[in-house]
Amino acid sequence: MASGRMCNSIVRKCNSIVLATMALFYSNAVERASLARQTTAPPERMLWAWERPEDLRFVDTKTTGVAYLAATIKVKKSKVTCINRHQPLQVPPGTYMMPVVRIESDGTLSESNNQSIISEIVSLLPRYLNPRVRGFQFDFDARKSERVWYKKFLIQVREVLPQEIYLSMTSLASWCLGDDWISGSSLPVDEVVPMFFEMGADNKPVAVLLNQGNTFGHSYQALGISDKDPAMNRLIGKSVAGILKPVPRVYMFSRTPWNQQKAENLIQEVNNWR
Repeated sequence: MASGRMCNSIVRKCNSIVLATMALFYSNAVERASLARQTTAPPERMLWAWERPEDLRFVDTKTTGVAYLAATIKVKKSKVTCINRHQPLQVPPGTYMMPVVRIESDGTLSESNNQSIISEIVSLLPRYLNPRVRGFQFDFDARKSERVWYKKFLIQVREVLPQEIYLSMTSLASWCLGDDWISGSSLPVDEVVPMFFEMGADNKPVAVLLNQGNTFGHSYQALGISDKDPAMNRLIGKSVAGILKPVPRVYMFSRTPWNQQKAENLIQEVNNWR
């Protein structure tokens, strides 16, 4: 009986040690998982720097970051062509840097084919990463037939990019207003940036919706505006002041090179939305 009690005591101690070890392992695993997705979100104001010489050394790095076109990837008849940025970009030390990769397709991307195209594009991405890069953005006006393909692509991108990289994607404004395929898609991105500029035929209906305060329930974590569309910017500002609080992160686009005055004017306009 004494040896039996001793065996039972040893078993209980062993079980306690095992449980404690498992608990410690689980706690560490949870902590590692949490740390793995500790991204650094972009500042509240981001300047898009497109394919042209840009001198942005005037940027206030405490409040403003830079999302710069790093490459345009063209897909035509299942052939991938990558055009890397070749124009100079100057920014002050400490600037939040987010390379943007634009994808242009001839409409041949679909769910059933082009896994090889996904792999080929994904294999190009590491070249755009450097110690200053903290975010990554994709700009693709996916057709309805290309949306499943795009989601698969983003899933693979998320698996390949370092976990601390903040993943962003642009969106047509219509994708969040009526033609909403974003909300229920469980896209593996940290933010979606609907672009309220250069909308073509969508400009008028989007303006009507914004004027009515209709956002289809979207709170807009981020959105994009242009320096060339003050009327649309005022409508967005009206929506932000009345509905979308706090003010979303705002990406700002210009068709011509930035200068300090132009950037400060647009940033001040957005700051006044509060």
